[in-house]
Amino acid sequence: MKNRLWTKEEFMLVLNLYTKIRYGQFSATNSEVKKYAQYLDRTPGAVAYKLVHFAGMDIAHKGRIKGLTNPGPKAVQIYNEFNESWDEMLFESEQLLAKYENKKVEEVTLGKDEIKKLKSDILLGKTGEDVQRLVKTRVNQALFRKITINNYSNSCAICGLDVERLLVASHILKWSQNQSQRLNPENGLCLCNIHDKAFEIGYIGIKKDYQIVISKALGLSKEKETIKALFIRHENQKIILPDKFYPNVNFLEEHFESVFKKYNSI
Repeated sequence: MKNRLWTKEEFMLVLNLYTKIRYGQFSATNSEVKKYAQYLDRTPGAVAYKLVHFAGMDIAHKGRIKGLTNPGPKAVQIYNEFNESWDEMLFESEQLLAKYENKKVEEVTLGKDEIKKLKSDILLGKTGEDVQRLVKTRVNQALFRKITINNYSNSCAICGLDVERLLVASHILKWSQNQSQRLNPENGLCLCNIHDKAFEIGYIGIKKDYQIVISKALGLSKEKETIKALFIRHENQKIILPDKFYPNVNFLEEHFESVFKKYNSI
């Protein structure tokens, strides 16, 4: 039993956990690792080892992971499937987790207030969407927020603010215009509300080396001291890098070229 081969479903569940916990938590003593191990009838050590295997496939961690054996073709396949279709694979893995917990997927992922709002919207028929699609959308949005904010250690990548209710799981490529990248963790930045809005409308850009650039358009503001305190002091600094899932440099470049305000015009 201990030596049985890992199934696709098991790899998907471990990768679900990989997205939600930090690199330093890949330990057999971690409570979440123990919980998932119990679901899979595996040892916590075996689950922790698979988490490290997934980290070893992440290009950002290749220099940190040494001495690992080959993770095997099935693990590589699942890892690649997630990277190619986060929208589908992340939701499917959350459904698997719900199955093991004997709950509905929304009960596993959403908070009480979110579930209450979801039920209300379904009853009122506000959304114009079928129920299954609505549930998937809400679950995926909640997952993206959880993964992104946890990935940045619950802090704004620009200013370091760590008040969770003031943090946003910001998209580098806009949610409305890039459906295939909506749930990709490499398309996420954890930002405070004001820096999220400034990034969204182009007052903040981030270069491929993760250096912060502040638009000259902000120099037209009458509130110069406020602008200095909120924005200018971060000019040329690098963002606080995440635990894993580093921002995709191609996404940052696209935002910088198409959204960032390079000139003195508001």
